[in-house]
Amino acid sequence: MTKKHILYFILIFFWIICYFGLQFDGLYGQDAYEYLRYTEALKYYFKTGKSPGDYFWGVYYPLFGSFLSFIIGNSALALQLISCFSLLVSFLYLNKIIELIYKEKTNQYITFLFFCMSPIILIHSFLVMSDMLTCALLLVSIYYFFSYLSYSKKSSFLFGVAFCLIAILTRYAVAVILFPICLIVLFQLIARKHFKLVAYSIPLIIALSLPHVLVKSQNSLNFLSHNWLTSWDFLNLFKSHFITVDGENSNNCINLIYVFFQIVHPAFFVFGIPLIIYYLKKRRFILTKYQKILLIAIVLYALFLGGIPFQNKRFLIQSFPLLLLFIYPYLQKIILKLKKQNIVFSILFLIQITLAIYVGKQYYDRNLLEKAIVNVMKPYQNKTLYVFDIDVAMKGRGLQFNYKNLFSDKYIKFEKDALVLINEKQLEKQWKGKNPLINWENIQKKCVLVKLKTSDKNWSLYKISALK
Repeated sequence: MTKKHILYFILIFFWIICYFGLQFDGLYGQDAYEYLRYTEALKYYFKTGKSPGDYFWGVYYPLFGSFLSFIIGNSALALQLISCFSLLVSFLYLNKIIELIYKEKTNQYITFLFFCMSPIILIHSFLVMSDMLTCALLLVSIYYFFSYLSYSKKSSFLFGVAFCLIAILTRYAVAVILFPICLIVLFQLIARKHFKLVAYSIPLIIALSLPHVLVKSQNSLNFLSHNWLTSWDFLNLFKSHFITVDGENSNNCINLIYVFFQIVHPAFFVFGIPLIIYYLKKRRFILTKYQKILLIAIVLYALFLGGIPFQNKRFLIQSFPLLLLFIYPYLQKIILKLKKQNIVFSILFLIQITLAIYVGKQYYDRNLLEKAIVNVMKPYQNKTLYVFDIDVAMKGRGLQFNYKNLFSDKYIKFEKDALVLINEKQLEKQWKGKNPLINWENIQKKCVLVKLKTSDKNWSLYKISALK
């Protein structure tokens, strides 16, 4: 086994620890269960022909998950394995892009330690989320597009188009990153008079768009009306407090700082700030053609995210490998100056593992909470349940209730003997003036409540014993 293969094995070993050792199945929060729900709906569709119904996000992650679940029989595990495999593919193509654009053999210890072992990247490779699949598809498409720019290989252009489209139909927002790259490739295509490639691309685009069109035949462009897009505002770059349909959120910094967390936040890049200081002192920046393209894509995506009235570090995962591609020569120069590199790499490895444990704890704790609440609620099934937030996890893990979501509707009348599962502190903190808190206040005014259970993290189960 070569040193390169050992690095891949380490990443697989981490997944084995998470899945078999910690019993972590990658499910947490509402998005993961929606991916799981639609994966199972697609699987059922392929078996019976029954329509899987509508679905808001990009279709390729649950589609790939449904294919894999036919083989291994477990949809949640299939989705988690796709995330894990996507990290391996991302690592492979990150190295290939470096060799392509810098014409040198990649120091894989650098990409392993700063990309694969980046806490947020490593943790997301264990989650049932589309982030890592999108990251892998993005890097593959960039590799083939850059290969076309370098060598004019027509097959590279077609592969680039294919993976570009799949990436976009996995996570729509990645189109912002790919836009300037595609534009430059298009200009080169025209300059080289490769017009036949356009004709070859059309059936490819149609074929790869079919899953999206078939699933969203009635509203294939519905994602463009997402409230984050309709609420996009350049001035949001200078704000840290937002009130949206998702409640009230206060952040520690304005969006303009948040969108560059990849270079300054230890969850991404532990030595980002020292690197910036080091090169600001040098004041010598000679950028290659490909570095300029990468920089444009990074800045454009940052501006896009900065205008959204919301902050989530996982949105930055897509542009993080582009940042590493951009700064790789500078990292390489610093590493070459170090003495006793093996000791430095070992210390850095331990630092990244420690930070990954810290970052991953919130996901693991949420996963444990969801499992614990599911166990608490099992004996109460087949009743009406007024609930918010945790209901998606309960549905995803197979609990049968007549669910009444406190977010989606305002309720005036309530059912006697129904149950209420609520996190009061969460409502008071985030949902002032919004449906969840309004409904909870109405329940307290109009119902006599008996507390049945109190679980971890401020969750309480009530029974409506009588109506006032």
